[in-house]
Amino acid sequence: MKPTAETLLLFFISAALVMASLIGHFRLFDATAVDVMTHYKYPLMGVGYGILSLSLILRDQP
Repeated sequence: MKPTAETLLLFFISAALVMASLIGHFRLFDATAVDVMTHYKYPLMGVGYGILSLSLILRDQP
């Protein structure tokens, strides 16, 4: 199956959210944006994986 533009976009959005939660979890940088990511690391991870599962569901739709 070939991925469509919509599913690729959803995949990259979910990957960015998961990476943001990992940066917040490990505190890789010292900035105020990381403090926000640290505070919301679990919701970011949940939304990222939710969007990823949504893109997998939408992949088979015509």
